[in-house]
Amino acid sequence: MKLTRPKLLETLRVLNDGASKYQARKVAGITKQRVYQVWKKYLETGEIPEIGRRNGRPPKPLEEWERDAVQKAFEKYRVCADGLERLIRRDFGVHIPHNHIHRALLELGYAKRKTGRAVRKKAWKRYERRHSLTAVHIDWHQCPNDGPWVFAVEDDASRKLLALRECLSATTDESIQGMKKALKHGKIKQCISDHGSQFVSNLDGDSRFQAFLAKNNIKPILCRVKHPQSNGKVEKWFDLYERHRDAFNSVEDFLHWYNEVRPHRSLNWEALETPTEAFERKKKAEV
Repeated sequence: MKLTRPKLLETLRVLNDGASKYQARKVAGITKQRVYQVWKKYLETGEIPEIGRRNGRPPKPLEEWERDAVQKAFEKYRVCADGLERLIRRDFGVHIPHNHIHRALLELGYAKRKTGRAVRKKAWKRYERRHSLTAVHIDWHQCPNDGPWVFAVEDDASRKLLALRECLSATTDESIQGMKKALKHGKIKQCISDHGSQFVSNLDGDSRFQAFLAKNNIKPILCRVKHPQSNGKVEKWFDLYERHRDAFNSVEDFLHWYNEVRPHRSLNWEALETPTEAFERKKKAEV
């Protein structure tokens, strides 16, 4: 139970009246060790102890080698403090606590301080295919401030990005070219998309993209209208694209980093698995 100031005052009062530490601990619902701690502080200073956040031991200052290790690891992997803690231990053979890493990221300008109270997230359920190439997610996304259009093809099971095209406009032809590039990784069974005009005909006419899928024996799965969560994996991937694309000179460099360098938290996080490693691990054995 949390020790509040009213409970602290009542605890000190009963101690002054001659109560035992065991009796005093029942007043605030705290341990005897905590009672000893605040009572000793009160006797030493003659003042009521300060309680709350930031009243404990001062934080240990960061060492220069810790800051350098964090900077090198982040510039290579660009992941959160928890991931960097594991990667630094694997790559450099040293342990830096994740709270030290977060402080270093704040100093280097790679992270932002949280605003407001942190809320514990609900239990997270994972929905994904068992094998690679069973299904892919596709979508178009325009970068902010009238930036280029981006077409992505993401494997559902492994999160590997099979194709990425940056274009001046979102067209059916570019969508087909992106799917052709994705098919170089192997046979795709299903394709999950929204009702965009690049993928379906909104006038009940023929769709060249649907004809391409039929020709390659790919089953189209259309998301529910106005329900982007159905295609949430690729929608979330576009957030990562906007945050990190400018750090790389070309699409190829960015894809290499995402698929083969950066571990993905939705995969085997304990082994720091990358999408390419998961793609190979989840391939269905050929009969």
